[in-house]
Amino acid sequence: MDLLTRRYSILASLLAYLGGVVASVTLLIFVLAPDKTPQNITLAVMLGGSGAILLAYYLSLHQLLKKNHLQLSTGIMAVLAAISEFILINATGGPDSPYYSLWILAIVIAGLFGQVATITVVFMTLLYFVYVFWTHDFNQTYIATHLGIVLMTIGTGAIAEWIHLFLGRGMVRASQVEKLAGQLGEEELKSEAIMRSVGDGILVIDTKRRIQLFNPAATRLTGWDAGSAHGIDYRLVLNLRDAEGKKLSDDTDPFTQVWREGKSKVRDDLTLETKNGRKLSASLSLSPLTDNKKQIRGGILLFRDISAEKEVERQRNEFISTASHEMRTPVAAIEGYLALAMNANVATIDDRAKQYLDKAHHATQHLGALFKDLLSITTIDDEQHTPSEVFDLGATIKEVVDDMKIQAEKKGLEVQLETSDVRVRGEHAVVPVYAVKAAPSRILEVVSNLVENAIKYTQTGTIRVTIGGTSEAVTVSVIDTGMGIAAEDIPHLFQKFYRVDNSATRTIGGTGLGLYLCRSIIEHSGGRIWVESKPGEGSAFKFTLPRLASDKITKAAASVAVSPGTTTATAMPAAPPYSVATKPSSKSGKVMTDIHKPAVAT
Repeated sequence: MDLLTRRYSILASLLAYLGGVVASVTLLIFVLAPDKTPQNITLAVMLGGSGAILLAYYLSLHQLLKKNHLQLSTGIMAVLAAISEFILINATGGPDSPYYSLWILAIVIAGLFGQVATITVVFMTLLYFVYVFWTHDFNQTYIATHLGIVLMTIGTGAIAEWIHLFLGRGMVRASQVEKLAGQLGEEELKSEAIMRSVGDGILVIDTKRRIQLFNPAATRLTGWDAGSAHGIDYRLVLNLRDAEGKKLSDDTDPFTQVWREGKSKVRDDLTLETKNGRKLSASLSLSPLTDNKKQIRGGILLFRDISAEKEVERQRNEFISTASHEMRTPVAAIEGYLALAMNANVATIDDRAKQYLDKAHHATQHLGALFKDLLSITTIDDEQHTPSEVFDLGATIKEVVDDMKIQAEKKGLEVQLETSDVRVRGEHAVVPVYAVKAAPSRILEVVSNLVENAIKYTQTGTIRVTIGGTSEAVTVSVIDTGMGIAAEDIPHLFQKFYRVDNSATRTIGGTGLGLYLCRSIIEHSGGRIWVESKPGEGSAFKFTLPRLASDKITKAAASVAVSPGTTTATAMPAAPPYSVATKPSSKSGKVMTDIHKPAVAT
């Protein structure tokens, strides 16, 4: 109920009490009065009757109307009360009656109930004076004598209107505040219910990483109660550690990156240590909190225990790894014996048998590739896999292109290697050294996978492998003129076991794991991989890796422990940012298929 509604309810009750009092007092006076003249009888009947009518209306019709028409019903009661007042004033001397001051007070009170109420009582007063002047035959002396009362009444109406305007603004503000307070209360109850019902731990921090909100699930996961956790650094409560067991610093704190980039982030590679010392594998979802000016005001963190999921994943990977290892040996033996059986120098078979053996050999090769990919999946997230090294990505790509040429030529395809950012000096081209720090064998696997796919899905044309970049990143593209990929398939292309299903791809073998491995390797190396394609127009698979600046190559290379037998192609010395290559192609000005490993700069 708002403020104005409460006022109308109070006014209706007061008017009802007033009507009852008037009726009762009038009846009492009439009974006790010794002189019962016709005039007194008429006055008593009119006053007592109007009061009784007012009380009866309140007890009957008003109770029915107040739910939907409170203002109208209260107005009717006010009119009935005004009639009683005018009867009393008129019977006790008219405008000179001592009871007229009560009417002046009523006009002032009307200002509490709006402009309509004020205008109504002033208008009724003016009608009363017209009636009074008419009963006195508009006597000028009488009118002049009572003109001051009329002006005072009008002035009182002006004061009532000022009260209405002054209090109206306050009523609006009070109503708005009350409404907002109600809405905030409802939202607070909803938020509290959600916070209590969510199974994930939720905490909110300010820009100084101090906890401002801590839900019951967070208490259950960390062992800290909300009262103890409030106001302290959230890192003391969650006690997060990286994969190596080291505590997070300001630089490695996930909120640092979230606030810097201004967007949400998910981490599932951290360990949470509870208050009791128990260690949990945690999945964290972090988001920045901003104000209406997009200024960072804190952050919200949702976290949950994924130890069970991690254990299931570990057991699954262990099973896949063991099974793949055990099955690769017999599959390799089968493939070897099939190859011997197909060798004309070893065995003599007819053409039909050779066709059967050829199909069996291809199926065995496919099975071997599947086991190889399954093994790669189980080790891609293993911290013990091939360590990162500093190497020239351009040299690695050239190695892949050289190896894939024979496979491409069997299908009548051409593979070209192009390098941008080439500087021409006389008879030589100075080629940039694209130094990156990653696992060379893994990156070699990515490029091989992409080029092999391009050859597999291209029937005619050329496959271009390009490398270029900026001072911060190296970009590699494998561009083919094949069948292309539909837009609806692109979002799923890098998912595990996903293969494009159409009439053109069903005859081409594949495990559905190659692109998933590529994405995992590139993202693990700090890069990004994507595809640009249209059906019938070929595809361009691209990936980027962070590039080492020339002044950082020496420092990065020095930190790499070069084991015996490691070549300079995988563990680089302090190489210059450019190396000598052959004369550039006369057509494009780009070096094609002849990029050398880093040499002395010219």
